[in-house]
Amino acid sequence: MPPMPTDPAPIAVELRKALEFYHGTLEDLARELIRLLGVNETDRRALEIVLLGDGKSTTPGMLAERLGLTAAGATVMLNRLEKQGYITRSLHPTDRRRVIVVATDLAARRVHDLISTLVDEGYKMMLSWYDPAELELIAGFLTRVGELQRTHRQRLRDMEPYSRRPSGR
Repeated sequence: MPPMPTDPAPIAVELRKALEFYHGTLEDLARELIRLLGVNETDRRALEIVLLGDGKSTTPGMLAERLGLTAAGATVMLNRLEKQGYITRSLHPTDRRRVIVVATDLAARRVHDLISTLVDEGYKMMLSWYDPAELELIAGFLTRVGELQRTHRQRLRDMEPYSRRPSGR
């Protein structure tokens, strides 16, 4: 292993460029999924959350909180997704006062068709390019970056929106 440089600036610049590239490609991919599924960004993200959920705990309230929506906004969004055949709402199996949101087979099949190749290729690539210790480091990095983004998202949610009109003009 080569010695680590004492000046972190070159690697910091490289890391920043790599993160910006990754973020940009992730947004580009999301736009294509939105186009192909016929949904908007909020609906796509809700569908992702529902598909990754356990099928018993995804509620309209949880989606509203995760997506920064009001209860009414979450209802409108779920109505759209239900009309497209992507989700169903039903009573919780053990707590009949709660409603759960479940992805339909149609949603699961379409999303699988659109991303399974990416997931499979990514998994194979990671296993062939990196050893277990490196994979552990990468997983830790991605988890910490995700936590940082979640924390920053909450900071942004706590802020007031900018005025639509620039001040002083």
